[in-house]
Amino acid sequence: MCRKKSGLGVTVGIVSMVSALVVLVGCAPQEKTVEWEKQVIEEKLVLPGVKSEYDLLFLTDTHVVIQDESDSEQVAANGVARVAEFVNKEGASAKQQLSDWMDYAVEEQVDAVLMGGDIIDYPSKASIAYLDKQLNKLSMPYLYTMGNHDWTYPWEYMTEIAEQEYRPLLKPYMGDNTYIGTWETEDLLVITVDNSSGQVRPEALETYEKLLQTDKPVIVMLHVPLMTQSVLGRAREVWDSPVVLGAGNYGGIYPNEESTRFVELTTAKDSPVELVLAGHVHFYDKDYISGDKDILQIVGDAGFHGSAVRLHISGE
Repeated sequence: MCRKKSGLGVTVGIVSMVSALVVLVGCAPQEKTVEWEKQVIEEKLVLPGVKSEYDLLFLTDTHVVIQDESDSEQVAANGVARVAEFVNKEGASAKQQLSDWMDYAVEEQVDAVLMGGDIIDYPSKASIAYLDKQLNKLSMPYLYTMGNHDWTYPWEYMTEIAEQEYRPLLKPYMGDNTYIGTWETEDLLVITVDNSSGQVRPEALETYEKLLQTDKPVIVMLHVPLMTQSVLGRAREVWDSPVVLGAGNYGGIYPNEESTRFVELTTAKDSPVELVLAGHVHFYDKDYISGDKDILQIVGDAGFHGSAVRLHISGE
């Protein structure tokens, strides 16, 4: 059963769906532009130790596919097969939606944009060029964690070639470190940790442990959700393969040594972590990760569904 807890250091406000009608612009002339409604899930969170107020946009799993003449035959065929999968109910493409989410962030003057991975569906030259163009629109900081699609192709999925050739292409957008990253203010620390393979990367673990020595409240952003009763149950209904880290006996991913240690650190009694953000499963979910300290986890719906989460954070 999904357990809702109080007195755990996080106060959760009312979630509401906000629809804002927009007209998409700026796409290639040959592409159809459509009107569509942004589904913005508003989350009001009170984090102990926060002195300021923060307005953060969390976007995940847009799965942008960009096709052009630079694609090889193999990449082009993959693009044709994939692009039609990532369209919202009004018919807006992932490409259109990413552009408008960036415009939305600028128009709304959010404090930062948090991106939970799979922003692009594969790391082609055209897709990365488009990603670069969109991120350059932003007038505020952004933080981007690796998803399992950002740096792989179906024929090079988690391979050494993908690791050596494709992963480094994302470095410019991840502070030159694709395993772990941070955005820090005087009273808040946001940490990205790469678990795009389904396991926490060992390259991130030592740094993560050091970062948790902070006296500031911490938000952790992953791609693959950590196990909660709610997300595990829903994921088993939606997906044919394990997509949640933990509870291997019940349909999740069996955690390795690094992932086990990561969860222990995150949910330790003295952990500064107050919130975990994740994506990957393409549906919205909210529940607590169980541990010595139970931690709220918010899983974002897929961006290509027209959805994002807006986090309104304040102190006690």
